[in-house]
Amino acid sequence: MKRLALLGALATLAFSGAAFAATNGPNDGALSVKDADGKVVVNGKGGVIGHLDKGYVTIKDPNPNDGTGPIVNGADITSNLSDHTTKYWGANIRFRIIGGAFTVTVVGNGIDMSVVGRGLVTMDGYANSDGTYTLNGDAAEAFPVYMFRFQLTAPTGAGG
Repeated sequence: MKRLALLGALATLAFSGAAFAATNGPNDGALSVKDADGKVVVNGKGGVIGHLDKGYVTIKDPNPNDGTGPIVNGADITSNLSDHTTKYWGANIRFRIIGGAFTVTVVGNGIDMSVVGRGLVTMDGYANSDGTYTLNGDAAEAFPVYMFRFQLTAPTGAGG
């Protein structure tokens, strides 16, 4: 059921029309995280869609006029940390932000997310995380259990 929900969410991302088309460029990279336990931070431009079994999601949207703005469902507690940053706690949280610049921080268990765009990504898994991640369509790798940072962009030789 969890996979079906994620596929539905990905379909929504794929068909979100002009908001997504405006952010999709030849230098965009793609990241997919599946069933990870730990922390994922994406500071970039593009789109993020995801699900969290239990934990919290913090979304900073510095310009609410350059995309959809954050859309979050399932949070038990919501806290506005500033004019442009909101934190959502709970179980079975679904989230997305498409278009423009953002910082999305996801901490907890059962992280599933897809990112298309450019920016800095930090992943840091819990010691017993069974999760995986895929970068730009390459083979899936074990979710790192140490702080791992990289620049999300199209693979070398891609784009125009």
